[in-house]
This record gives sequence, C-alpha cells and structure tokens, in this order.
Amino acid sequence: MAKIDKFLTTMVSRGAPLLRLDPGDRPMLELPGGHRTAITEQDLLGTVLDGLAKEILPPEQETSYLRGDKIQFDYLLEGERFQVLLARSNLGTRIVVGRIGKTATGTAQSGGSPKVAKLEVMVQRILTSGASDLYLNTDEFPLLRKDGKLEVQTDFQPLSGRDLEDLIKPWVPAKNMEAYVAGFDTEFSHAEPTFPCRIRVSIFHDSTGPSIAFRVVPKEVPSAETLGLSEAVRRLASLNKGLVLLTGPMGSGKTTTLACLLEIANRARKDFIIGIHDAVEFEFTEAGCLMRQREVGRDPQRQGQAIRAALHQAPNILAIDELRQPESFELALQAAHAGHLVIATLQTSTLLDTLTCLVDSFPTERQQWIRTRLAGCLKAVVGHTLLRRPAGSRVAALETLFTTPPIAELIREDKLAQVPSAMKGGRYGQVAHNDALVSLIQRGTVEPMEAYLMCQERDTFIAACKKAGLTFDPRREGAITTDI
Repeated sequence: MAKIDKFLTTMVSRGAPLLRLDPGDRPMLELPGGHRTAITEQDLLGTVLDGLAKEILPPEQETSYLRGDKIQFDYLLEGERFQVLLARSNLGTRIVVGRIGKTATGTAQSGGSPKVAKLEVMVQRILTSGASDLYLNTDEFPLLRKDGKLEVQTDFQPLSGRDLEDLIKPWVPAKNMEAYVAGFDTEFSHAEPTFPCRIRVSIFHDSTGPSIAFRVVPKEVPSAETLGLSEAVRRLASLNKGLVLLTGPMGSGKTTTLACLLEIANRARKDFIIGIHDAVEFEFTEAGCLMRQREVGRDPQRQGQAIRAALHQAPNILAIDELRQPESFELALQAAHAGHLVIATLQTSTLLDTLTCLVDSFPTERQQWIRTRLAGCLKAVVGHTLLRRPAGSRVAALETLFTTPPIAELIREDKLAQVPSAMKGGRYGQVAHNDALVSLIQRGTVEPMEAYLMCQERDTFIAACKKAGLTFDPRREGAITTDI
C-alpha cells in the first residue's frame, strides 16, 4: 500500500474533489465550492513528498520527472480513479490529485448517450479543477470560473442551442422545463449519485440562444470556522425574533453563510425552520430542529405565496433566499415583527445601498412606515465581499452592522447616511468594510492590491491602512510595508 493512499482514502470519505500536497504546507482538501480544509496540522517536508511521488510514479515517466517536467497520470485505488499531477521544485515535489470517480462509472458512461456523458464529463471538470462555476453558451467554448477568473475550455467543442437543450434536458424537472419553454429563466438543484456535491443549475435565454450556468454546492454545510464567521455573527443563529440581512453581489457567499447559520441553529435549538430558496442547495444534518425547505425558483409571485404559506405554519426561523421585490420584503418585516426570526439574503454591494434600497423600493407615502418597521426589527446586516487569496481559492470580507438604539433612531429619522459613522469604534461587534479588508491583509490572507480593488471607497481604505500601520501605495502594484 502506497503511503499516499491514506490521503486519498480521506479525500474520498470527505467527498473532496481535489487534494493538494505542497512542500512546507499542511495537506489540504479542496471541497466542492472552493472551500479548503487541512487534513492534519503538520507541515509536509519536501523529502516526504518526494518519497510519496516516487512510490506511485509510472516507470515510463521517471526520466521526465527527474528532468523536472510536470508529470500527469491516472492512479487507481479500490475502484476509485484519480488524476495525479507531480511538479518538482527546489523545496520538494508538489502533488495535486483530482478525484475522477469510480472506474465502473466511466465504463457505464462510455456505452450510454454521448450527450449525457459529455454533460457529466463537463461538470466533472468543475470538480477536478477546483472551480466553482461552469457556463455553457450557444456556439461558444465552455467557460470555467476558478478563484473568480474565467478559463476557456478549448478541449470541448462549442454546442448549438439545440444541442445545449438536448444536453441538459435529462436533468430538468418538468415544472422548470415548462417555465423555460414559456420563455422564463428557471433555476433548480440537481443531485447526481456519482457527484460528491449538489449542482445548482440556471437555464435562460440570451441574445444568441440558450445558456446554462452550473454552480457547485457542497453537500456538507461549511463550518463557521471555515467561513471565518466571528462569534458575534454566529450568535445571530440564537436570536428569537427580528430580521437579519445577508448582503453582497451574486456569488459572494451569502447563501453559504445563511446555510451555516441555519446549521448552527439546527444543532443548538429545538425549533421549526422553514427555508424558501430559488434552488435547494445544502443538505442539513438531522439534529434538534425540524427543517422544511421549499424550492420556488426565481418567480417573485411564487416566492410571495411561499412566504405567506410558511407564516401559516408558524416557524421559529424563516430563511429566504433571496428578497427581490417590495412584497417579499414587507412580508419579511411582518414576520419579524410577529415574533419570528427571519434571515434573508439581498443583492446589494454596500451597507448604505442595503438600507436605501429597501426603503426606496416603496412608494414615497409608505417609506416612513417602512423605516419605522425596519428600525424596530432589524437586528443585523452582514455584507459579503469575495476576494482572491494569493495561493488560490477565495475568502469573504464581512462587514457587520448590529442595530443599536442610536442606529435604529438614525434609520427611523431617515438619516441613513450617518449609519456608517455610528458603527465606528467596533463596539457590539460592528466591523466596517475597510476594517474587514485591513484585517485580512494583516493576517496575510489577501494581497493589499486585491483588497484595494475590492474596497468601496479607495481614499478611506488607504487611510485605514495607514491607521493600522500599513503603508500602501497602489501605484507600486500593491507593495506594502509595516511602520515600526
């Protein structure tokens, strides 16, 4: 038995599509969706990795390996097939292993429908590459999104609109196909038995024809530690009533944070939780709470109906992914005022945008009433900004607003622009956007230029860096020093 086999066994048991063994670093599993977790806390020595590599290196590739070429080959273990990449360096051998799947699956696919097999191969590419998304557009090469960057997959041929529809048809539920044929966008989740994750699928029409977007969703809800949630944010799962908003652009991690808070509540409480989702993504463990999840797609009318129906069932926690229209927001406010805990996501980019968007979506004559309601039930706003790590994968900077009596009064009196100033000082768990970015830089999690490009106000960001003892000059490509 090769020594690397124990790592591969752990990889399969955890449902991880990718294993990274780097000299001087801990062995890391990359879980579906790009989340990373260490197998052990011990750093790997280069000499140890050299030994692991030589044990499984095919004899015919030994000369190329010793010459320093990158080596790629398949490796079989107990019916599982892996793709191994070896790259030598002065520090030792870097080993990257991608899990392809059970060998029997590959045999079965080769005799089935070529279009279905091709779809499964395309989606498998997301898992083995550590990407988060796959985009299929009419008459274009497939695109992968990895660490926020798009990569063209030229080894797959572009497909016509008809081919794309035939390709995805076996996965599409009947109600979603009806919506698509009627000209609407539609979204659903798919659980393939051979995949260690769920796949969220969006089908829509653009100017050239049909388009399909796939996103990897881990079967297991990532832990609060993995997501970097502060203790103050974790405590939101213990609230008995009120409104919690998780905000940020599309794909910034809002739904993952929502799932994490629900899992915390599920493990710590004995209550009734109802989730209303565009597409059901995460699977929750059987713990203390009774959980019900409804998939309503992106239809605003169905979302409103689902919220009303949920309120008749008197849940302790109502999760809504995501608020899109005034009717849904007003229903969420009513539920929060009625004594339910409502946790919802919202696509806004800044804290001020969140508050003004909610109020301004209503007619002028109703805005004061909405502000009063919002001031009375809003408990917290957690803003998400996704940034690239230097070594790959991404991390969220979390801006956190917790409503205090002074902040509630500012909302009630239509002084929303003063709310960010009222957060200063960091009391009650308040974390401004710049402070969240600076903290990631200080920990070495992100490069300063990456944070600079993603900040909301560049002048105040540079000032925040200086206040923290970081001298940052964006003209020098992110050079940063620490003042002593």
